[in-house]
Amino acid sequence: MPWRKAGVHHSNNEIYIDIVEEIDAIVDGTGNVISADVAGSIQAQSNLSGVPDLLLTFKDPDVIDDCSFHPCIRYARYEQDSVLSFVPPDGNFELMRYRVRPGVAQGFSPPVYCQPQLGYGETKDGSTLDGRITLNVGARSISSLIFSASRRGPLIVEDVAIVIPFPKVVRTANLSANMGIVVYDEAGKVAKWVIGKLDEKMRPQLTGTMVVDGIRRPDENPPLTVTWKIPLASASGLSVSGLSISGERYKPYKGVRNITKSGRFQVRCV
Repeated sequence: MPWRKAGVHHSNNEIYIDIVEEIDAIVDGTGNVISADVAGSIQAQSNLSGVPDLLLTFKDPDVIDDCSFHPCIRYARYEQDSVLSFVPPDGNFELMRYRVRPGVAQGFSPPVYCQPQLGYGETKDGSTLDGRITLNVGARSISSLIFSASRRGPLIVEDVAIVIPFPKVVRTANLSANMGIVVYDEAGKVAKWVIGKLDEKMRPQLTGTMVVDGIRRPDENPPLTVTWKIPLASASGLSVSGLSISGERYKPYKGVRNITKSGRFQVRCV
């Protein structure tokens, strides 16, 4: 058993399991999802004494399409029963990676909307172009995410941030936001707007102007990248139905949760 040292001892025996799902998506400027794909991983933190033998069972294993495992997993048992049987390494490790069946991502409705509008017009003397940007962001109470039974209170979206790349013809941009922090990188012609936590009542808005070189309008505006995270939520519905331990007499503390977050999540500009 090369992944586990002998004689492991902890004064507090506990194990934590996180099912983390990431959503790759392309969304148009009006909020329609053009494509979506879901991949997940099971992250574990094991502080268990001795040589514990664990059995993790799923509520809906049929959503798993393609997967890979930590060497501790007894693969034959998973093939037969769709359960994870293993003696864990000590500390933090990735137990499993998987992709979700393509059909599950169909009909995906994002929990966050992002509505960018970029426009350009000639200055009064007609010698240069001015640009304007407006970006509205919000949380959607109705989405396709499946929430854990332990979730309480209104929807809170965490770690919300938006990266806004500007076309090469933009010389500089002057941006402001009614909440969060926005920073413009003059050299890279990229702005990052960090909002942080977002609930359904918040109405973050970014506005600004751009100075454009010459009078040629950009052929297209690059897509925005949005990041976000929602604890106690799942994109696929995969959840843990049981986590049992054998081979040791103690009863450890067991913590299990779902987390859904953005992967490569892009929004096209109108």
